Amino acid sequence: MKTACFILAALLSTQAYAQKISASDIGGVVSGPTGPEAGVWVIAETGDLPTKYTKVVVADEKGRYLIPELPRANYSVWVRGYGLADSAKTQAAPGKRVNLNVAMAPSGKAAAELYPGMYWYSMLRIPAKSDFPGTGDKGNGISENIKSQEQWIDTVKNACQSCHALGSAGIRKVPEVFAKEGNSFQAWAKRTQSGQAMTNMATGLGYMGIDAALKNFADWTDRVAAGELPFAKPERPKGVERNVVITMWDWSTPKAYLHDSIATDKDQPTVNANGKIYGATEESTDMVPVLDPKTHTASQIKHPYRDAETPSSTSLPKGTSAYWGDEPIWDGHTSIFVPRWCSRSSAPTARSPRRR
Repeated sequence: MKTACFILAALLSTQAYAQKISASDIGGVVSGPTGPEAGVWVIAETGDLPTKYTKVVVADEKGRYLIPELPRANYSVWVRGYGLADSAKTQAAPGKRVNLNVAMAPSGKAAAELYPGMYWYSMLRIPAKSDFPGTGDKGNGISENIKSQEQWIDTVKNACQSCHALGSAGIRKVPEVFAKEGNSFQAWAKRTQSGQAMTNMATGLGYMGIDAALKNFADWTDRVAAGELPFAKPERPKGVERNVVITMWDWSTPKAYLHDSIATDKDQPTVNANGKIYGATEESTDMVPVLDPKTHTASQIKHPYRDAETPSSTSLPKGTSAYWGDEPIWDGHTSIFVPRWCSRSSAPTARSPRRR
């Protein structure tokens, strides 16, 4: 099953159209135990199209929603909202009015499972300002590279969060393959040596001061495992936030990851209007994912490389992955990075070859 998604967002006033449902829309009212539920997401998804397709809107202050301009297909429609349990999925087709019912989450812990990952990641303890500059291995364990608390925060956000959704369930809960190492410090030492990105993770942790960083991450996941919840609760969308419409398509493969995507020349944004969207898979694969949003079709183009002896990502140092075991899932020969579109070309590219 494909897992990478491209997200297209546009503004549309759902309130204005809530009372009229056209042949390509699904609309209705979301109700909870005490009446209409405002600011909840209503999701329509289908596997009937060439690739998985999902469209998401937000209910207004009266619980009304309208999912517009749906391709003809059969849809599963359901509701997710902060403080609620996910609703049952209702089968529907465009042109229908579908009223949906939801229940409250059974507990605060169950409700918190749906919080954005950053609410969980914010539970990571930030060292006091007095701990900086770091005094290294013979001092407080924080690297002497880190001169201030602000620099430490920047590092745990941009050196780690850039690649990992660190507050998501897959990160805040330590997989058993690592947990069995003995204690949380050892588990984190093992998990940051897993997969083909182990060198990048080791570099980031080393820059921070590896022992102090691992102890901090271990403390964080220990507290999560013990039942501690985020100290803040997210608010539901309100105001113009409720006007967003999000369209998602699956593309690429579960073994690749997307560094970026592009649909036009950033200097001339009318180029390639309504055209195909191209992804950048960095070092994970030579296969460039392509999405046609008009036909809902996903495809791939193999990116060339000149030298047949160019090494691939399979040669990267690696450790056992919690998800892929010892399989080297990345096999790219080039690093397809931030794409650029020339207005004179029909497709974008930006890459560098791997060195021998």
